[in-house]
Amino acid sequence: MNATDPKHHDYAAARAAATAGWQAEQIQSRLERFHAKRPPTFAAPGELLPDIAAWADRYAAGDRTGLLLVGNVGVGKSWSLWKIHETLIKGGFLGDMEIKTAYDLKRVLTPPIDTAAFDYLANADILALDDVGSIRVSDWDADHTMGLIDTRWSYQRPTLVASNTGKLRDLLGERVASRISDNVHKVKMLGDDRRRAK
Repeated sequence: MNATDPKHHDYAAARAAATAGWQAEQIQSRLERFHAKRPPTFAAPGELLPDIAAWADRYAAGDRTGLLLVGNVGVGKSWSLWKIHETLIKGGFLGDMEIKTAYDLKRVLTPPIDTAAFDYLANADILALDDVGSIRVSDWDADHTMGLIDTRWSYQRPTLVASNTGKLRDLLGERVASRISDNVHKVKMLGDDRRRAK
């Protein structure tokens, strides 16, 4: 029989190849958009700490645990958040991950609240809050942060937090801290301020 006979065509292999090609194109496209958005400061090469890389692997496998990065100024917490995003994209992550500094979040929550941005953050697959505790939180901010975190917690959407201190109750209040701390993996990042070494 002729090997080109349709009866002998390996449709499963052809579908697998087409799917792999599509996935590769999606990853490349998402990486290009990510690299255009990522601040140059956080583009420095390097590897995630093993505990953080393990969290990313577990997320890719379906685990929805949150992540708390705690450490002194300049130990690489912000860089790690951006590296997590890049790592997940390279692994085929097609969801939304938003990284917001405490200042960025305050701008969203400042009256009149940006409801579209608020809803987007509440529904993003992963929300990373950077520099938590670096700016003063008003009662208004605390109330709306509670609404944001409560929505994410209710739907088991992971929230990543980077802060100089693990005392979230002092920074965000009892209710917010309780929800962020529920089902979270904490990583203590050690070392000196990398920026001072430059």
